[in-house]
Amino acid sequence: MKCRSCKSENLELILDLGDQPWCNDFLTKEQIGTEKKYPLRLFRCEECELLQIDATVPKEIMFGDHCYLSGTTYTLREHFLKVAKENVEQFGLKSEDLIVDIGGNDGTQMLQYKEAGISNVVNVECSKRVSEISIKAGVKTLVDYFNKQCAEDKLGKGTVKLFNASGVFFHLEELHSVIEGIKYSLSDDGVLVVQFMYAGAMVDNKNFDTIYHEHLCFYTLQSLQNLLSPYGLEIFDAYYSEIHSGSIISKISHIGTREKTQRYEDSLEKDKKYTKEKLIEFAKGVESSRNKLKEKLTELKYEGVHVASDFEMSQEPKKIYAYGAPAKGNTLLNYFGIDHTLIDKAVEINEMKIGSYLPGSHIPIVKEDPDDVPDYYLLLSHNFAEEIIHKNKKLIFNGVKFIIPFPEIKIIER
Repeated sequence: MKCRSCKSENLELILDLGDQPWCNDFLTKEQIGTEKKYPLRLFRCEECELLQIDATVPKEIMFGDHCYLSGTTYTLREHFLKVAKENVEQFGLKSEDLIVDIGGNDGTQMLQYKEAGISNVVNVECSKRVSEISIKAGVKTLVDYFNKQCAEDKLGKGTVKLFNASGVFFHLEELHSVIEGIKYSLSDDGVLVVQFMYAGAMVDNKNFDTIYHEHLCFYTLQSLQNLLSPYGLEIFDAYYSEIHSGSIISKISHIGTREKTQRYEDSLEKDKKYTKEKLIEFAKGVESSRNKLKEKLTELKYEGVHVASDFEMSQEPKKIYAYGAPAKGNTLLNYFGIDHTLIDKAVEINEMKIGSYLPGSHIPIVKEDPDDVPDYYLLLSHNFAEEIIHKNKKLIFNGVKFIIPFPEIKIIER
């Protein structure tokens, strides 16, 4: 194995989550039990510090027809609008400046740039189904994988004023070709905005469920800069955001073209605390907590239940549903050994997932229904906990409890 960034072979295993199916491999009923599993192991490069997994599921399998949609969450839409307005003001963007979103999903981020006054926006999205949503929303969309060839053929040299890469830079199988494409098409005074779930926040919040096969790399500011430097690109601005349980918004330009901000310098200083020793401590914590959630769910499900006779129980077990069916939830369920015998179903609003089953745990996914509520919801989409709890405050008032798994198990009740 070679480092995805610097090609070094000097990598150290940090955390082994076992063999797991890739997390968006949602199943039909007929496919249950046939899903392929891959090693899910986190390594650290001793040369450039990049955290990464070793197994690569081909991008055509994972992203050719994926079902993740950015626009289903109000919190994310609001975050995207805030980022768009900030960049328009910070960089003096004009309506005709070309803004390109790499892996822009259903067009949500580009719609926020349009809301902020930029009309010349392009989304490069590989999934045909998701691209159709973007196109219907009024965003010019190229159905393609962004890489050097795509930049040369469809964008041209030095044409792009701002590249956006939100939640995509850790997905890139063709990592170096993508950076070459950005370098080729970025204008002399252009900016690349990379929004990434922060490895430091993953460590602090203990949310190892952000580790899954779609996420090939996990960045700190320093490891991202180490990746960019050989291409003549540098981070000049960066700050922390609470989105996705802790992210960094980083702004990048050609070397020497923009002055580094104080908030970048401050963020880089904080970045230094995420040493190899800190990562090993994080991994030991994940391993030591492996049985806690399953034991808690079992306790809640069968609380007060005992066998009254050979044929019946004293009362029915409690109903526990999963709230949401995000990719990250599958890492949590499969590592902890939680399956359909504990979780009755997962509820969703994303039509692309409804009717299928979670890989590994085989929990059925159904449409969220106010007339079908459990005793407990396990909040798999815990990165949007505040929005979800607010949305369901009436349910909570009526006695439904929400279980938040990170950073410690917490039950929200009336």
